[in-house]
Amino acid sequence: MLNWWKRLSYRPELLKLAHRLGLNSILRRAYFYCARPADGILQTEIAGTHVRFYTYTPEELRILESGGGAGGEERVLRRLIEFLRPADVVLDIGANVGLYTVFLAKVVGSEGLLIAFEPSRQSYAHLLENLKLNGLVNVRCFRKALGERSGQAWLSSGRVIGGSSLVHAHEGDGPGEVVDVMEGDRLVAAENLPVPRAVKIDVEGYEHAVIQGLRRTLAQRACELVCCEVHPAQLPPEVKLETVAGLLKSFGFSRIDTYPRWDQTFHLVATKGPS
Repeated sequence: MLNWWKRLSYRPELLKLAHRLGLNSILRRAYFYCARPADGILQTEIAGTHVRFYTYTPEELRILESGGGAGGEERVLRRLIEFLRPADVVLDIGANVGLYTVFLAKVVGSEGLLIAFEPSRQSYAHLLENLKLNGLVNVRCFRKALGERSGQAWLSSGRVIGGSSLVHAHEGDGPGEVVDVMEGDRLVAAENLPVPRAVKIDVEGYEHAVIQGLRRTLAQRACELVCCEVHPAQLPPEVKLETVAGLLKSFGFSRIDTYPRWDQTFHLVATKGPS
């Protein structure tokens, strides 16, 4: 019964209808009541990598379940897992509560390094708890956002799952918090961080600014793959999906695969060279 309810709750047509009717929150709470594990810990696996996560809220349960194929993240997560090798370095920009962070940190192992960026106070705290739950000590975490320039900005809490955003956000417009923003290349230099082999970006419409701020890092030959979630409706008016792809190509990413999602967002997976 639960598996049937789970499959139904992730059908794109039902998700779109719930969004139009304003029923997302009610349905998420109902699903959380039925589907949350009894001990509050979700166990999941992709490509032989087993992980565990605390599930504190309906939104977190949906985010974390998406890695198991229910919400569209499994395809790109699997591709990253299969791409990475032990001892690799990975940047996770917009780590949230750690779906990608935990999986990828396990893959690169004790000789590798996962560098996670998550500005939200609550998400950052839960990210640290999930790292501890999985016994991971090869992760450096920064409670900062990355962008095109350094400063401070208002991070709105958002009304959708994982929807905290720096885009069109102004202090006093609703729930949120002031967060530190760092130009990516400047932070990499200041913290003496190694060049990553792979970079994952999920920042709810702020992706073009993040990429601009990491120009030098992404152009390094050792940086071979970028996985970026693109939110066309939240990008600046002059920035399109093709603009983001073109910017990545200017850094040497010759192949870009595009995966559309049910909510009009896209995953871009950009790689260098014939692979």
